[in-house]
Amino acid sequence: MHRAVRHVPASQFPRLLGDWRVGGGSLAGRLAVAVEKAVHDGRLPLGVRLPAERLLADELGLARGTVAACYRILRAEQLIITRTGSGSTTSLPPRLRDRLSPWASDRGRAGRSGAALDLTRAEPAAPFDELLQAVHAAADALPALLHDTADGGGPSALHSAIADAHCAQGFATRGENLLLTSGADAALNLLSAAYLRQSSRVVLDSPTYPGALAAFRAAGARLVAQPLGPTGWDIPALDRALQAARPSLTYLIPDFHNPTGLLMGEEERGELRRRLRAHDTVVVFDETMRDLDLREPVSPPPRAVTRAGDRDVVHVGSLSKSLWPGLRVGWIRAHPDVIRRLAALPLAAALAPSPFDRLVATRLMEHREAILDRRRAQLRAQRDHLASRLSALPWCRFRTPQGGLSLWLELLDADSSRLAALAAARGLSLTPGFHFSPDGALDRYLRLPFTLPPEALDAAVDRLTEAHAALESTP
Repeated sequence: MHRAVRHVPASQFPRLLGDWRVGGGSLAGRLAVAVEKAVHDGRLPLGVRLPAERLLADELGLARGTVAACYRILRAEQLIITRTGSGSTTSLPPRLRDRLSPWASDRGRAGRSGAALDLTRAEPAAPFDELLQAVHAAADALPALLHDTADGGGPSALHSAIADAHCAQGFATRGENLLLTSGADAALNLLSAAYLRQSSRVVLDSPTYPGALAAFRAAGARLVAQPLGPTGWDIPALDRALQAARPSLTYLIPDFHNPTGLLMGEEERGELRRRLRAHDTVVVFDETMRDLDLREPVSPPPRAVTRAGDRDVVHVGSLSKSLWPGLRVGWIRAHPDVIRRLAALPLAAALAPSPFDRLVATRLMEHREAILDRRRAQLRAQRDHLASRLSALPWCRFRTPQGGLSLWLELLDADSSRLAALAAARGLSLTPGFHFSPDGALDRYLRLPFTLPPEALDAAVDRLTEAHAALESTP
């Protein structure tokens, strides 16, 4: 559908800009600053057409040349884009687009000039241009959706897009194999409601994703930790843990594990496949990170651990890491019988994504491969930059992750909670390792995301180094 460009009438500008004439500098410069502020704080939306120079000059009581000079300033700053015959539309400069990373990650300034740095969340920035197009397209499609009386429970265009992406990777998937949720955490909460009762046992890696720990603890489950080694999974040890615990549910992240970035090898997958046949447990494989393969070149995705059609296996996925964290769309991928059972639970409707998020996600999936290509290249460069800085520090060690969003740092002479407290006093927020442990261990580890720009990562390492140096002077 062709989208008509929205426009802001000249008559609205006195209200939008406020008392912009106050201050020093030329009238054109002050007007440009006022327009920039209106764009930054949302009074003037992105992608809208500005009034013609003559119309705005008449409305503000200015010479046309003053407005023309203002527009030249805005073009130079890339706050507006002017096309012949189409006028000038508002835009966000490339230097500000990283602000669409979750706000808590960088406070909008990514550690510049001493600003606080929050490395407690491993979340990439938005694909700005594609996201803006997707939001506009979704807004156009929303009226038709609101008039649709269907309950939305059957396969949709988004089901098909997600299924097609899995098929392209060699994982046979149809719409009936998918249940959409408002993110991976919502999927884990729904699975907890379906399969766990008070004191049910859950076997899972240590370390592992904190959102999974929270979901299983909230369900009253008893968590059984199976430690990961420096290079990956000990499948015989996992087999023994399953035999001893007889868990209701087993949760594993074989693809670019969160937080370590480890990738389960083909031999390990084959051995795990054979050993799982002897256990009566629902196995949940988290595939949220699978698209974030930072090997060069990107390799084909590893084979599935289990056979297709297994009713005791479910996969949990999300668009938050591969496309954008602000898009609350995830899924459960399983046998159609399992999907129907889960969809019948009362909680399923409450944990479904909003109609608008579904529309945006559907449009954004059209650009998935291009977004992923750019994201992998950016993350690879940021990972390597962080690893280079950390490799010079004698008091820590790590393995460069093959994928994912974070680096798992082992401290050789410090407790992560104490170091994190000292870092917080220097404007750097970190997550100590025990947050990733089913049993509260891992005190000598920190997760360090590499989702921020290199200059922000430099600031983070500098502050972490200062915090470590302060260890000796604190009790």
